[in-house]
Amino acid sequence: MHSYKILTLITILTYSIFLLLPNVSLSSPIVSNHESPNANFQKKTGNQKTPILSNHNSPYTKQTGNENKLNLLDNDFPHTTFQKEEKKTGNKKADSHAFNIPPTSSISQKKAGNKNINGLTFNKPSPLSSFHRQAGNKNSKNLNIKVPKVPPFSPISLSNVSLYLPIIPGKDSQYENKHKKGNEKVYDLTISRGSNAPDGFKRDMFLINGQFPGPLIECNKGDTLVINVKNELDEDTTIHSHGMFQRGTPWYDGVPGQTQCGIPSKGSLTYKFKVEQSGTYWYHSHSRTQYIEGIIGPLIVHEPNDPYKNECDEEIIVILQDWYHTDAKTLLATFLSPASQGNEPSPDNGLINGHNSFNCSSASEGSDCVSNAPLAQFKFVKGKKYKLRIINASAFSAFIFSIDGHSMDVVEVEGMITRRHTVHRLPINIAQRYSVIVTADQPIDQYWMRAEMETSCFAVVSDDLNPLITAVVTYDTYNGSTDQGPSSKAWSDDVENCVDLKASDLKPYKNQKIPNPSKNFTIVINFQPDENDVVLGYINNSTYKIDTNDPTLIKVYNGVTQFSPNLNVFTVEKDEIVDLILLNQDAGEHPFHLHGHVFWCLGSGEDGTQPDYNSLNTKDPIQRDTATIPAGGWAILRFVSNNPGVWGFHCHIEWHVASGLVAQFVTQPDQIKRLNPPDEWKALCPNSFNSSNSSNSSNGPKSSDSYNSSNSPNRHNSSNGSNRPNNSHSPNSSNNSNRPNNYHSLNSPNSFYNTKSKKHGL
Repeated sequence: MHSYKILTLITILTYSIFLLLPNVSLSSPIVSNHESPNANFQKKTGNQKTPILSNHNSPYTKQTGNENKLNLLDNDFPHTTFQKEEKKTGNKKADSHAFNIPPTSSISQKKAGNKNINGLTFNKPSPLSSFHRQAGNKNSKNLNIKVPKVPPFSPISLSNVSLYLPIIPGKDSQYENKHKKGNEKVYDLTISRGSNAPDGFKRDMFLINGQFPGPLIECNKGDTLVINVKNELDEDTTIHSHGMFQRGTPWYDGVPGQTQCGIPSKGSLTYKFKVEQSGTYWYHSHSRTQYIEGIIGPLIVHEPNDPYKNECDEEIIVILQDWYHTDAKTLLATFLSPASQGNEPSPDNGLINGHNSFNCSSASEGSDCVSNAPLAQFKFVKGKKYKLRIINASAFSAFIFSIDGHSMDVVEVEGMITRRHTVHRLPINIAQRYSVIVTADQPIDQYWMRAEMETSCFAVVSDDLNPLITAVVTYDTYNGSTDQGPSSKAWSDDVENCVDLKASDLKPYKNQKIPNPSKNFTIVINFQPDENDVVLGYINNSTYKIDTNDPTLIKVYNGVTQFSPNLNVFTVEKDEIVDLILLNQDAGEHPFHLHGHVFWCLGSGEDGTQPDYNSLNTKDPIQRDTATIPAGGWAILRFVSNNPGVWGFHCHIEWHVASGLVAQFVTQPDQIKRLNPPDEWKALCPNSFNSSNSSNSSNGPKSSDSYNSSNSPNRHNSSNGSNRPNNSHSPNSSNNSNRPNNYHSLNSPNSFYNTKSKKHGL
């Protein structure tokens, strides 16, 4: 009995000591900060599996110092994402989790068994070409993991070209919002100038963290994004998170002259905002022509309740864009001169995930150019399903996207989850985004991924432009020749040029009740020469003139209620249901994008048709943030003014933004003044607050009581000065006065700018 008491006492003391020890779980990973890129290894403790989470101290990531516990169950995915890979150790299997640790610059692509270097799989011939993410974690156990709040992905620089190894989960490993609501994701972006050769033609351009395109930013719906931007350029810059509502933080929308003054050279600004939506987005500079020069990157927001999450195994980001070999400032100076007659510069090439090849025999003498540069590469595994998040980050070009032999099911449009719609060739205009599900169900082989520029929308086409932009999709077990490229055949489906995918083909996953309008604005789009014979863009006969030192948002804080006509301001109050009747009096189509909101696309028509209010789709229209206004045609969009702020509304052809085809909505001005902007933002405009308002003496555009329009000449027919017919037909339409006839010819490209749409939208 005495021995039993002693044994009991020892047991109690041992248990008490154990309780006093730090929280230790045999199933918990060791969190370590390794400076070596080779830090991803598997540690074994007896027979326990102990994955090591490595947080590399990248100069482009920032730790917040706080940690969040994540409970990982089967089919869950942690904030810090990883790729699970089985490695044999004797007769036992050990887990290895690759955490996107940047390798040193000395690492080059080389054979290492199955082309796996430090746990990172490279695609040939260029490991730098795709935002291809592996799903994993299919056999994850119940782990109680401490994960520091750091950006989940780090950029990797290899031979001055961008390498991305981001991981997006598939059906067995979802990146879900399992952590505490309101978690912060922190990213550092350094904007600088450097040399790069995305298509083999080397030129000076802008880089983000030394790479192009910029690093992936991602988070969960409900998170707070913190983006620290440092400007190493010799000019001002901004970053616009394309499609983010910025509810409660309108000063972080990133538009110079509207929501902020620019970040000065060697200056910095932290953009911090709550993310209320989910879907496929991107970020870019909103300062003149800078995103043409390379300041772009993907922004992905994960939706934990995505109805399609169990229908894809992996996700791939595909960024399409046009590319110029001449500095954009030089091109803009020519475009904004009488010599151009309003004809936009033709691209020299196009890129997929920052890669393409170029025929250097057509390059100017003295150019640093290498022909047959590597194309973007994508790896498919037979039988797997892939969600492709497609982003058109062009300045001027619309594309038709396809993968030979593979059908695509559209499931998302700019944040709006849609019913499945199968296509072979997908038209995608500037700034639009689509998610499509593709099944790897074809014979083991290589296939072309195609992005066909819609040059029929261009005014002028460069003689050296190859409008077919390609990448290569290779099945993982393919062992044939790669010398000649794929032999696959393109789809032959007809797709109408310079317009969006048919509205009838895009239906929301869940129908919404569409409210009736309480206000409408008629917006007439046209181009005409100014007094210096420079062709500019006009909205209701007013061309936008930016005031970078006194943004509209600051004017509102200073009590301004009347704005210069050239600011093109429309004012809306709280919860008004606003119809925008856009009448395109121009012979080219225009992709119009609305910041801070999404809109329902109620109807549109091409040249020769008239808007008919009675034929609008108010039953199940798609909701998005960018819509193409057809050449000579019309569109009617509806949104709810429930987000206080100053929100841009503009054509997303970058050349047209610079030419003044821009308006802005001042939404709920009284509510704006109740929001408290940060001092760091105010400091960018030190002389603007409480400044004189004497220059703002006239009223901006007014809401109309009926659908009406003004005639404006066809800019293609400047020689005869003929007017287009009055194409406004609706109840209560009023008489319209003709506009001047002396318009110069200007061909507008197919370019459609989308920022974002929300599921139960604004």
